[in-house]
Amino acid sequence: MNIAHNGDSRHARTVLAVRWLLGLQFLLSGGNWFYKMLPYPNLFDDRSIPLKYKVVEGMIATGWMFQLAKVMEVLTAASLLLNVYVPLMLVASMSVTLTTFIMDAWNCAPLLNWLAGGGSVAGARAYLLDAVFFGGAVLVMQGYL
Repeated sequence: MNIAHNGDSRHARTVLAVRWLLGLQFLLSGGNWFYKMLPYPNLFDDRSIPLKYKVVEGMIATGWMFQLAKVMEVLTAASLLLNVYVPLMLVASMSVTLTTFIMDAWNCAPLLNWLAGGGSVAGARAYLLDAVFFGGAVLVMQGYL
């Protein structure tokens, strides 16, 4: 009986850790839209700056779509960090997570350019950070929860 209890305790700690990591990531990503913390587009940026993805540029141009995705990230972060309505918010925010993963994984040109000898190490590293952490890890964590 003690072994099962230890396993349950380990699982509960893992769920708590993943919930907190995912909540913090959503808070950083969503909060960045309203208060600049990361080198990604933000509500107050000049719209003439080049954006990483044409999809993001189109979402921002609608005036509401990208903002709604960022509000969803902040609400999901609050849900995960406060442990309130977690299953509902995980399901509701899955479309944002899946879209982010697809955009991050699909735009592999910086990595391919670097592998071909024409791109920069910084560009390849930035792509890997996006694809692995901001896209892949978030999708895996959300799927786990």
